[in-house]
Amino acid sequence: MDKNIRVVWICHFSNKEIRSKIPLSKRKLINTLRTFLGRSAYKYNDFAPWITNQIKEFEKFKNIELHVIAPMSGMKPLLYNFKMRGVFYHFFKPDLPFIHMTIPAKGKFQSMFLKNRFMVNRLIKRIKPDIVNLIGTENPYYSITALDIKGIPVYVSAQTVFSNPIRYQYSNYIPQLNWELELKIHAKIRYYGCQGRMHRDLIIQHNPEAIIMKNIFPIEIPKQIKQCPKKYDYVFFAGLAKQKGVEDLIEALSLVKKYKSDVTLNIVGTCQQDYKNELISKINALELTENIIFDDYFPVHSDMHQHIVQSRIAVLPVKIDIIPSSVIEAILLGLPVITYKTSGTPFLNKDGQSVLLGEIGDIETLSVNMINLLNNPGLSESITENAKRIVEKEFNNTLSSKRIVDNYYAVINHYFHGVPIPENLLFNLEEFPHY
Repeated sequence: MDKNIRVVWICHFSNKEIRSKIPLSKRKLINTLRTFLGRSAYKYNDFAPWITNQIKEFEKFKNIELHVIAPMSGMKPLLYNFKMRGVFYHFFKPDLPFIHMTIPAKGKFQSMFLKNRFMVNRLIKRIKPDIVNLIGTENPYYSITALDIKGIPVYVSAQTVFSNPIRYQYSNYIPQLNWELELKIHAKIRYYGCQGRMHRDLIIQHNPEAIIMKNIFPIEIPKQIKQCPKKYDYVFFAGLAKQKGVEDLIEALSLVKKYKSDVTLNIVGTCQQDYKNELISKINALELTENIIFDDYFPVHSDMHQHIVQSRIAVLPVKIDIIPSSVIEAILLGLPVITYKTSGTPFLNKDGQSVLLGEIGDIETLSVNMINLLNNPGLSESITENAKRIVEKEFNNTLSSKRIVDNYYAVINHYFHGVPIPENLLFNLEEFPHY
């Protein structure tokens, strides 16, 4: 029987239940100002559902005392603590949480986000954890706190690797602060959990001494969805950005329109207004104004799921990812999926065709796949059934979370006692080949 351990997560997430427990501001003043400036109002939305899902699994582990430390923008107090279903929550009001700052002179990271770092480190000293799990290195306003931890093993769960050179090819804007700070974290921390080859290889490039383990985030299992009439041919749901492939999809739709003049696409997601204006200009130039309908992200994730099933086909041509969570969610919602060949999506076709793939940036193939699924209900039904089988087989939330717990014990034993990490926990290159 494994001894009980105390674990701290440093992460960022939100869900409806969590928000109901926290005293949040209505943000009347700032939203009045934003309205005056022609900007959209701040809203409290669900995000990072993989963390919510992982918490649900960790509630089941009797040998883990879990403390979740997370920023919550809009909170009234500076710090708010509570306990729910055995998990301890510590939310802090972040300092400049979503403002991209100009990176300071080299070596000056110690002067940044001081309030956040003070609060997090005070909490860690009080909790006295056996291990700290930083979930995501790409968000400086909380990830920077990992640099201050001493005498405790830190395990990083890679949500992504922001400092990926191909990001320059596919991103609208790259804040150098996020990039440089992630590299600094990679240089310092030795233990990592990755769910794909691309992230593993990048971390090893940054830190050849890194120890990489397999880390699969629990997936979002959609709640019971009511069957409803189909209003749209296609749906895209993600943050609207170049690397998510939304521009490629718009161009592909213009080709599909030659075969079906009344084709419809529902784009669900948010972005800065200037980028949305660029998308609207592209839509107008391609004469797709009547074919594309925008919806903002839904504050509650399950409400978005209910909306998505009004479409026949999910088109999610992401460019910088392994297997996007949106692809898994669409599969579990019963939608056939079209996506790009990333470093992970071919894995879904290893036991038979489950998703339709095209090379990144191949807009013609993207449009052909869109037409094929629209015209071939049999193909749609076949890949939908195959996809659901492989997701249910390969993405088991309880087993994924149990493996993360095993990783924690292995890291603790290695850090304090020099016990080698068991081979079965290390990242297996044969399981995740280069595609």
